[in-house]
Amino acid sequence: MKRILSMVLIVMLITTGCSFIGQKDKGDDEPIIPVAIDSAGNQDTQANAAAASVPGNSSNEETAANPTASSSASSENSGDLLGSGVLIDNGTGKGVSSNSSDKNNILLTLYYRDKDGLLIPVTRNVLKQEGLAKAAVSGLVNEPVTREQLDYYGLYPVLPQGTKIKGMTIKNGSAVIDFSKEFMEFATKEDEKLGITSVVYTLTCFKTISDVSIRVDGRTINTLNNGTDISGIKNRDNTFINSGETEVQAGYVKCDLYYMTTGNEKYNYMVPVSTLVQKTDDSQLPAVIFTELTKKTDGEKYYTTLPEGTKLLSCNMQDNLAVLDFSSQLTNYGGNEKENGLLNQIYYTLNQLRGIAKAKILVDGKETTLPEGSEIAFAKTLPTTFNAVMDN
Repeated sequence: MKRILSMVLIVMLITTGCSFIGQKDKGDDEPIIPVAIDSAGNQDTQANAAAASVPGNSSNEETAANPTASSSASSENSGDLLGSGVLIDNGTGKGVSSNSSDKNNILLTLYYRDKDGLLIPVTRNVLKQEGLAKAAVSGLVNEPVTREQLDYYGLYPVLPQGTKIKGMTIKNGSAVIDFSKEFMEFATKEDEKLGITSVVYTLTCFKTISDVSIRVDGRTINTLNNGTDISGIKNRDNTFINSGETEVQAGYVKCDLYYMTTGNEKYNYMVPVSTLVQKTDDSQLPAVIFTELTKKTDGEKYYTTLPEGTKLLSCNMQDNLAVLDFSSQLTNYGGNEKENGLLNQIYYTLNQLRGIAKAKILVDGKETTLPEGSEIAFAKTLPTTFNAVMDN
């Protein structure tokens, strides 16, 4: 009898808990990202499963970034990360989260360009559907409806008009995506680089995807029409975003730092910039990264809000919590906007480190409140959404 009851329970779990992705009531609105063409069976089931299983936002914790961004705690327990040798993951697997206010939708991060040619990560509120990873990439294509949706935010699609995703497979963390011939029709080499980087970063937001390979009409293509190399495997370790760097040099490690930029003269956006920092002991790496973040930036495309001279005195990481102790220069600023930007830069940059889900900030070893009133002396969940949350 016990065996029969166990079998009945298993059947009930399978039939009730594993079928909601892709289902849609007749009254539901269409998703803001168009459903990709035939998903060819279960090609990205893993991406769908990852999106469905992301933990929800904690209702009793403050959002670490701006008020429009929701947070999600990482399920990883990293233990003592210092000395592990794998401290930087450049945000791989950290761009998909559940929507705490609507269980039928999911929050995805897509990468669009602005007028200055910067790739900006944007969170979009999307109906759960089959082929979620393919649908995300479809949302990057230059189509009239997408252009209209993005225009208000000062952003633009990055893939050539008419581009279709003919198929995608996801296996053991590697995604192979096959585009139609329109993918070859970028206007310039710079457009090609933006498109490739956007695809790689958008797909590696999923926990089940760490590497991306690109095909066109089922064939392996080494270079695009304007000369951009698309051969081999692409990932966040070898793909540079918003950076003049193209490859990791000996003795250095690539890390994405987060800066500020302005869109449509009214939106403050977080923008990732790939930077090469000298290899060092993991215990020293956070200090090196945050020292880089305080330096004045070249040009006018993006800027830092961290006051010059700010130093990270120590960084203690245990389990999934990082305790950052900054020097007193951290508070040398004025205005609520700068305070929000400063905290966002710290939290988003910290999110490039493996296994960290929460952060606590000290100033000169003391718990404190920042000049404009932000409470920083307790553990805050790191953000998993980026910039504007765009709804249907």
